[in-house]
Amino acid sequence: MRIANELKVGLAIVASATIFLLGYRYLQDVPLLSGTSDYYSILSDAKGLIGGNPVRLSGVKVGSVIDVRYNSATDSIRVDYKVNKDIPVYVGTVVEVTGIDALGGVRLDMELGDRNNPVIPVGGRIGGRAAGDDLLGNLSARAPGLADRTESVLEGLDETLSATSAMLSDPASDLRRSLTALRSTASTLEETLKGESETISGILSNLEDITGSVSGAVAGEEDSLEAAVADLRASLSSMKAMMASLEGTTRRLDRVTAKIDNGEGTLGMLVNDPGLYVQLDSAARNLNALLADFRAHPRRYLRELKLVDIF
Repeated sequence: MRIANELKVGLAIVASATIFLLGYRYLQDVPLLSGTSDYYSILSDAKGLIGGNPVRLSGVKVGSVIDVRYNSATDSIRVDYKVNKDIPVYVGTVVEVTGIDALGGVRLDMELGDRNNPVIPVGGRIGGRAAGDDLLGNLSARAPGLADRTESVLEGLDETLSATSAMLSDPASDLRRSLTALRSTASTLEETLKGESETISGILSNLEDITGSVSGAVAGEEDSLEAAVADLRASLSSMKAMMASLEGTTRRLDRVTAKIDNGEGTLGMLVNDPGLYVQLDSAARNLNALLADFRAHPRRYLRELKLVDIF
C-alpha cells in the first residue's frame, strides 16, 4: 500500500506541473504544444501595444507580445515577443505596430525578409518600421476644424431654408409664382390626358390592327419576298454596272473635249483656227459659183471633152 500511495503522489505532482505549465503558456498566449522562439525589436512608438497582443504574419497569428518597455536612455521602446518555432525569420524581416488603440485591436505585424538571406538567431533583434498614422488620432486632431466647417455649413443651410420659407410664404415671390405655374401646367396636362384618353386608345388600337394586317399579309409570302429582294439586288447590281460604264464614257468624252479645246486633231484645229474656217467658207462659195456657172453654160465645159472621155 505504501508504494501505491507514493505512486499516486508522484502522478499528482506530475499532473499539477503539467497543468501549471500549460496554464502558464495559455495565459502567455503561447502555443500549448509547439515550441516558440524569442525575438525583440526597438521601436519609436508602441501605439498602445501591450503584452499579450498578437504577432501576425500575412494576417495569421504566429506569436504574441511578451513585454513592452520604455528605455529612457535611448528614448525608444523595446518589444519582446515570441514567434512559432517552425517559422524561419530571415535577415531583413521587419515588424510594425498596426491597428487602432481605441478599439483594442493593436497588433504587431511581421513581414519576412528574402528567403535567400540567413536566418536570424533565436533571441536576436528584428528591425522595426515606423507605425502608420492612427486614423482615430488624425480624426481627433482634425475634429475642431471639421466641427467649425460643419457649423458653417449648417448655418448656411439654415439661412437657405429661412429664405426659401420666406419666398414660399410671399405670394408675389418668383418661387411661389413658378410653383403655381407648374401646378397649373400639371393640372392642364392631366385634364388634357383625361379628355384625350379615348383618342389615344383608338390610335393605339388602330396601330395594333395595322401591325396585325401587315403581319398577316407577309405571312406565307416569305418565298415571294425573298425572290423580290433577290431581283432587287440583281437590278441594283446591273444599275451599278451601268453607272460604272456611264462614268467611263463620261471620262472619255471629257478627254475628247479637252483635246478639242487644246486644238488637237482636225476637229480641234477647225474649232480653234478661225483662218481655216474662213478658207473653208471661201472654198464653199467658189464651189457654189462654179456649179452655178456649170448649170448656166454647160457647153463651155463640155465643148473640149470628147465622147470617149465622157464615157
